[in-house]
Amino acid sequence: MNPTVVFSPHLDDAAFSASVPLTQPGTQVVTVFAGSPPKSITLTHYDRITGARSSHERYRERIAEDDRAMDVFGCAQVRCDELDDQYRDGPIDQERLFDRLEPFLKTAGEIWIPAAIGNHPDHVTVRDTLLDGLERRRSAAGAPTGSGADLRLYADLPYSIKYGWPSWVTGAEPRPYLDIDYWLADQMTRNGLDPARLTREVRRLSADARARKDRAVREYRTQLPGLGLDPAHTSRWDEFVGYEVFWRYDR
Repeated sequence: MNPTVVFSPHLDDAAFSASVPLTQPGTQVVTVFAGSPPKSITLTHYDRITGARSSHERYRERIAEDDRAMDVFGCAQVRCDELDDQYRDGPIDQERLFDRLEPFLKTAGEIWIPAAIGNHPDHVTVRDTLLDGLERRRSAAGAPTGSGADLRLYADLPYSIKYGWPSWVTGAEPRPYLDIDYWLADQMTRNGLDPARLTREVRRLSADARARKDRAVREYRTQLPGLGLDPAHTSRWDEFVGYEVFWRYDR
């Protein structure tokens, strides 16, 4: 059986946003921006916000957190040494990056990439690198590498629940004076995604799947407060660990 490959921009994104495929046998997580900060970096703005004293120390903590979280899911992982946006001083060469990521596509049965809801530059880079790279291969060779694989875009958490989930996710009545459905659709289309090529799916996690995700994401303790995630805030936490949304992408 061809494996599932989940592309995670950072060390926590796969666990946060795509825990559903992580429980499938043979799934591999490829974390793109997992490189150690350059020696010239002492303490970045974001790391300081999360209470770090040193970006290098925080990086080591995050690697350990990710190891523990991935152990909860029991899936294989690969970390690329590309630099996180906060550690680099310019954009990524997307053609070079695609060449680096392409080997993971060759035998994939399913490919999961971020939808880049919230417009984080690293999430946008991973999405556009893979979508554009696959399209270039289609044009050059008639069929792209990984052309037989199912392609899915996952809703980035916690950015996707900035206003909570829309009613079509939870089944709850829409909130007055807040059109979450419009906001989420706008996030998908404003970056050039064609709604006609997208088929959305909602997963309400089972009790066992939710418990596993809850256990895994709590390992990222250095990141949760800075992302506005707190298990004590039960309503937001329930939306975070209870639901995942993705879109099948028609190539």
